[in-house]
Amino acid sequence: MNAMQNASNDAQNKINRQLIDYNSTQNDLIFKTRKRLFKLEHNFRLLIAGISITLLTTALMGLVVVNG
Repeated sequence: MNAMQNASNDAQNKINRQLIDYNSTQNDLIFKTRKRLFKLEHNFRLLIAGISITLLTTALMGLVVVNG
């Protein structure tokens, strides 16, 4: 009976280690994805700011040219 219990415990421990390893891998993927998304959002905000500045500058130059 004791040997059977030990085998069952060993099997359960093996499954637990596999689950922990799998969850660790998933966490790594999640954090890497979040990091990439954060960089993309930051770059997108910079792009929008650059486009806005360019359009405003162009509009102001147009007003200067039109009004002499």
